Amino acid sequence: MKEYVLAALASLIIFTPFLGSVRLFDWDEINFAECAREMIATGDYLHVKIDYQSFYEKPPFFIWVQAASMKMFGVNEFAARLPNALVGVVTMLVIIAVGKRFYDVKFGLIWALTYAGSLLPHFYFRSGIIDPLFNLFIFLSVYFLFKASATRLIVNSTIAAVFAACAVMTKGPVGLGLAGLTALIAWNLPISGSWTVVARRLVRSVPALAYFVVITTALSSVWFLIDYIQNGPSFVLENINYQIRLLTTGEAGHAQPFWYHPVVVLLGCFPASFLIFGGLRSLPSDESAQKVYRVWMIVLLLVVLIVFSIVKTKIIHYSSMTYLPLTFLAALSARRWINGERTMRWFQSWAVVIYGILLSAVLSFGLYALSHKDWLLSLPSVRDKFLRASLMQDIKWFGFEPFIPLILFVGVLFFIVMKRRGSHLYAILSLYISVILFISTFLPTVAPRIEQYTQGASIDFYESLVGRNVYVKPLTMKSYAHLFYTRKPYTLSAASLGLEQDQWEPFLLNGPVTKPAYFVCKVNDAQRWREHPNLEVYSEQGGFVFFSRKSK
Repeated sequence: MKEYVLAALASLIIFTPFLGSVRLFDWDEINFAECAREMIATGDYLHVKIDYQSFYEKPPFFIWVQAASMKMFGVNEFAARLPNALVGVVTMLVIIAVGKRFYDVKFGLIWALTYAGSLLPHFYFRSGIIDPLFNLFIFLSVYFLFKASATRLIVNSTIAAVFAACAVMTKGPVGLGLAGLTALIAWNLPISGSWTVVARRLVRSVPALAYFVVITTALSSVWFLIDYIQNGPSFVLENINYQIRLLTTGEAGHAQPFWYHPVVVLLGCFPASFLIFGGLRSLPSDESAQKVYRVWMIVLLLVVLIVFSIVKTKIIHYSSMTYLPLTFLAALSARRWINGERTMRWFQSWAVVIYGILLSAVLSFGLYALSHKDWLLSLPSVRDKFLRASLMQDIKWFGFEPFIPLILFVGVLFFIVMKRRGSHLYAILSLYISVILFISTFLPTVAPRIEQYTQGASIDFYESLVGRNVYVKPLTMKSYAHLFYTRKPYTLSAASLGLEQDQWEPFLLNGPVTKPAYFVCKVNDAQRWREHPNLEVYSEQGGFVFFSRKSK
């Protein structure tokens, strides 16, 4: 029990500081936070809305959690991100418990450190997106399906179905698909040992998985049924269409090559992604349950990578479900290395060192360039209008920011020294602790300045309009920032006038508006709007052009 209390306190210390130090980023962070804000503003906690019109892309579970956080801490960045920080705490405790179940507390702690000490896995617990909660539900569902393959079929399958239903209510039917497909494949693999007979018997009798699917569907259908009774089939039909678009098209410009997710996971999950190879194969000393669960984690990793590589729409966080099985395998590799059961291959060591040094150097150089904008603007390759205009902003730097990535470099150096001395535990610790320190320093110091370059001027403008009875609309760009950062009330929405969303922009540009109207676009897209007969330039700042509707 002591290790769980200490782990919870350590996780709170790691994940919660500076959650509100930088404003939410378009799209996803602001999208979900705005849905939660509108849920509170309208008092309609059953349906998800964006700009006060039905939002069909996501079910409401995560929005409920964010809305609860905002009710307690106010509508702000801290409240929007706090749920994932708490999910991080729970995930660490779950990891330790599962690790202890198969090995010992030490392994559970190594696994937790591996997760918290890898770049993207750590960073997502500091964000306001859906995926950390969704991933936790999927992981727990897969874990109890694994348990169901050995004992207490009905009880464990029911628990697995509860978590899968929560995943469906968080992000949609993919929650059922990932857990079910993983179990279907893992139960059918010819794994040696005493579990083989049980696993094959379960898969040969289809009812095992069918029961899980039926219970998951029944539990997750409660909200869908209520929504159907109130609003008809709109949500189900629109959500299905949305899922089809994700599968078949590069939705919202997110078409990427097939190999996109494997590369993202390899480079983004440093250093865990470079250390998994020692955990892929079993050892003669492994117990039967350890062998089987390792296979389940490999299957889960591959299922997520393959499924989201096939899906046409590829966004970086779609493959975040790989982080749990990947860090399990990396922790297993570290355990074997620390215990002397296996040696670290030369290519792993070199990959960690080379990539760690390169990453540190690239980040340091990038921050140096940003903090010395005159030099950066002198480069002939910097031609993009938005980038140049954004860099012209007077953003203050402390001067030490380029040295922050050197924390990673120091971690790599300690890794080399400790490895040469045979202190394998300290070699591993140096890598993961350096990543934690790097992110914890980067977020409150560098991230706010990057936010200023990417979207700061537009959000400053939106915040200046809070409480004013004016219309605001971005042009030629998809954004939710104007909704959240103007705290847009229902009375200024298209829904209040009985207009559909596709009618809103034409109405504001050309219709009989009775309030001042402001418009925002990036400088790259501004020329066509400069020529619009009803618009005049209000101001220009940070790569954005702000227009107002000409008064009659």
